[in-house]
Amino acid sequence: MSVPRKIKSQFDQIISALSLIMDQFGKHNLLHSRRVAVIATALSEIVMPEKRDIIFYASLLHDVGAVIFGEHPLMFPTMQEQKRVPHIFEHPTVGSKIISRISALEEAQTLIQDHHEWYDGSGYPNGKKGGDIFLGAQLIRIADTIDQKIHVYGDYSCTEIYNYLRLHKGREFNPDLWNAIMDLKNKDAGSFCMRISDNMSMQGIFSEIIQSVDPHWIVSTAKVDDYTQVILHIFADIIDAKHKYTKNHSERVAFLSEKIARVLELSEVEIEKIRNAAHLHDIGKVYIPYEVLDKPGHLSDQEVDVMRKHAIITMEILDTIEAFRDLSPIAGFHQERYDGKGYPDGLMGDDIPLGARILGVADSVDAMLSDRAYRNGIGVGNTIIQLQRCSGTQFDPVVANVAIGLLSDKEFVDEMRKAE
Repeated sequence: MSVPRKIKSQFDQIISALSLIMDQFGKHNLLHSRRVAVIATALSEIVMPEKRDIIFYASLLHDVGAVIFGEHPLMFPTMQEQKRVPHIFEHPTVGSKIISRISALEEAQTLIQDHHEWYDGSGYPNGKKGGDIFLGAQLIRIADTIDQKIHVYGDYSCTEIYNYLRLHKGREFNPDLWNAIMDLKNKDAGSFCMRISDNMSMQGIFSEIIQSVDPHWIVSTAKVDDYTQVILHIFADIIDAKHKYTKNHSERVAFLSEKIARVLELSEVEIEKIRNAAHLHDIGKVYIPYEVLDKPGHLSDQEVDVMRKHAIITMEILDTIEAFRDLSPIAGFHQERYDGKGYPDGLMGDDIPLGARILGVADSVDAMLSDRAYRNGIGVGNTIIQLQRCSGTQFDPVVANVAIGLLSDKEFVDEMRKAE
């Protein structure tokens, strides 16, 4: 049974955006996940075409277990280095557990779990060897290695790549896969290696593949809303991990935003939108350089301009994902001020969506309570004072008053701090 076009489009948009966010480090996008997906898919078409589609999706998400900790395996060139870093050593297992929350990708779990296992048993995390390693995971292992050598470290020619793989057959991967690698070498009249080395050409191949895959399993295994919610939380984990001072920030902002919305007696539909937007409100920050995000002091005027771009970037990202499009104005306008002096558009008063006004208060409250690079949290009492002082200028006075009431309840504050 083929997947209805709308469901497939929504699924692909979310997974594609997630893979891009995973590979974004400051100003640079590694595009590692997409290239690995392109290479592994090409290999699967030769070796196990019946598993092509699930290998494609697993490849896109193979490193999700590392990036939620703010690190990427590519930061550690050798397997010995990767084994010494706990988050990297554990990332196949963590990634597999994360993907297990998405019932539509159940079959991808083993592929992600085993993608760093070596055929000779020297890999990780479980030291599997030989036929105990699922063949699809071996294809991702080969694709991962090719991309590391060709694009990430940049000093290997296509010929050197194939020589490296020839020397490692029977060690890193199943020697029976060598013929598939040779077929890959000769693909497109020998130009495949060069095509994946060029980002624009690689993106073209990626687009062709994602249009052709048919994830038929998502019709029977999950409702759209189910996997959307799970992936939304994964997005939030990755966003918060990119900035070392904001662990669980999105979850706490979502918690407080929902509580404010309930006091204001908004509909369940509106409450859900606000809660979801809160999980994604800082998604644009993954494109902001670390030296700006984590600067231990006040930002220069130029750095402030760079930081403010995250609001527009957030809306641009969410506008590309149909399932998240209605969250865009809530998340993107959360830095607007009630007096019109905010950003990105300088909206004023009720011209700012109510959800964004709620999110703006919740975001500011968590920022004031949390330690940052340049200061410690100011405490509940001082946060209430700031809400009172900025009511009617920075904050919607009605929303600020609700937040003050909630923060005046010690049990509520304790509950909010535990939100994860």
